[in-house]
Amino acid sequence: MSVKSLLRCAIAFGFDLSRKLDRIESSLRDTLTILCYHRVLPADQKIKYFDPHLVVTPQMLDAHCAILAQNYEVTTLEQGLADWLAGRPSSKPRAAITFDDGYRDNEAHAAPILAKHGLNATFYVVSSLVGSDEQPWYDRAGQALQHLGRDAVAEVARAKSLTPSERRNWLAALVAEAGPMQPDHDDLIMDEAALQRLVAAGHAVGSHTVTHPLLDQLPEDDLDYEVMRSRTMLEAASHAPVTGFCYPNGNLNAAVKAAVARGQYAYAVSSMPGINRRDTADLLALNRWFVSQDRLIGPGGRPSSALFRMEISGLSQSLFRRETQS
Repeated sequence: MSVKSLLRCAIAFGFDLSRKLDRIESSLRDTLTILCYHRVLPADQKIKYFDPHLVVTPQMLDAHCAILAQNYEVTTLEQGLADWLAGRPSSKPRAAITFDDGYRDNEAHAAPILAKHGLNATFYVVSSLVGSDEQPWYDRAGQALQHLGRDAVAEVARAKSLTPSERRNWLAALVAEAGPMQPDHDDLIMDEAALQRLVAAGHAVGSHTVTHPLLDQLPEDDLDYEVMRSRTMLEAASHAPVTGFCYPNGNLNAAVKAAVARGQYAYAVSSMPGINRRDTADLLALNRWFVSQDRLIGPGGRPSSALFRMEISGLSQSLFRRETQS
């Protein structure tokens, strides 16, 4: 563990011991805190994924859910946002748990943990991949790059700066070079039955576009297709209303937000870190805390309650100047 990490742990422990975290949380009763997770995998699968930064273990999620259940009023974002905007009173700060992309591991590993703690979440799903044997483009690239012994995280990040046609050509050449590969079961997106089971358990499904493009690179017609068609597909798949939208990779601009507004979504979530405050919240770009497991482990290698509470209360951001994550 680095000196910086040890210092963060010591500061978090001090704030917890002094009850400052309790006081900060008490001051957040008129705010809305949104957490952003992606994948939930056992430790041995986490280290095999091309970008482990996007993965938390079931043990980490379980620890977070225990803290949230004790210190926050947790609902789906759809319900929490409606209550918050209506000014309904709450004895605790409001929080919502969200998962991006819609991987099968969300149902296999996250849903039982949420049920254990009596919590519900919102799952943003890539609609064209529901029940498909095809992986998201970045996973196909990451798996191929790993197979070729190249830096998957860096090369996938660079590919996001390409135009859509350049990225398609790059991916096709990369996959051809790597040869056929078989994804693991959890590496695919949930099917219709899984989405319906989540809805029946009290969770919500939100839109994460049709194909997970970088929306700020698209012309208006393609934007409208990705934003509006995904909603239609997911409502048919989940048998439930879809009122929330999540920007892939956090990429948005005025034209992208306008497309979401045309799609008549109640809200959209961004990748900008921070707490949502009533006087400044943008309903088409709500702030979320990206949850990074490595930032939230204590000196003993176990999940740190104090670090997590410091993170989602905004104290870590103010002390260490958290930057945007996507």
